[in-house]
Formats: sequence, C-alpha cells, structure tokens
Amino acid sequence: MLIYKLWNPYLRLVDVFITGPLQIYVSKYINNKLLKYFMILTGLLNILFNGHNFLLTNDYIKTPFNILKLFISKNGKHQVHRIYNLFIMYPIFLYILLFFKLPSYVYNMFLINIIIGSLFNLYYYILINNKNNVPLTFTKIQSINTYN
Repeated sequence: MLIYKLWNPYLRLVDVFITGPLQIYVSKYINNKLLKYFMILTGLLNILFNGHNFLLTNDYIKTPFNILKLFISKNGKHQVHRIYNLFIMYPIFLYILLFFKLPSYVYNMFLINIIIGSLFNLYYYILINNKNNVPLTFTKIQSINTYN
C-alpha cells in the first residue's frame, strides 16, 4: 500500500522519538489508573504506528504489517483516526494537562504536543476532505465563500 507523502516523512520520527515517549513519561504523574494506562498505551501505539509508517513511506518495508493494515490508508491514517484524535484523545490529554500536577517542563512540552497535534490533525482532516485536494489557505477559503 502506497502512503502519500503529504509532508516530510521524517516528521514521523518526531512522534517516534519525542511525542510517544513524552506521552509515556506523562503517565508517571497520573494517579488515575485508567488514564495512566491510556497514556502508556497511546504513547506506545504512537511510537509503533508512526515508526511503521516512516519505514513504509521511505520504502524500508514494502508492505504494511498485517495488524496495522486496518489503521493506515494512502493518506497515512484514516479520517476516523483523525476524528478520534481530535474529539477523544486530545480532549483527554487536555484534561490531564489541566487536572494533574506536571512539572513545568513536562507541562509545556505536553501543551505544545496537544496544540500542534490538534492543528495537524484538523488541517489534514480538512485537506483530505477537500475534493480538489488543494491545501486550504485563507485566500482559498475566501474564494470558496465568495463563489458559493
């Protein structure tokens, strides 16, 4: 399965080496067992999923691993995955950020992770749903509203 290179595929390594481990590290400060395991699982899956897609996108592996075939599409992840991220995962992250005591450096890194991840998922949700598959800009949005 070909995964389109919508962005620099090396950005996936940020998830593998920074955000995934950060999510696991944040779990250290959570005293609610369900949320703690959620963060550990999310971090591990983030590392596995993005590491796999990095290898697949850069032709280090030719076919996706069987277990991950369900979760990938030509655009990297399914739109349902993006909706899950936007309406379930990131709100839970925000809850953790607001209601658990994190050291300031962890708080700041986690906040940046939430903001960038939310914007990234929202942007690609809109981009992929755009019939012309043209990245939306303010000019493009304005022209769509003007002509409709």
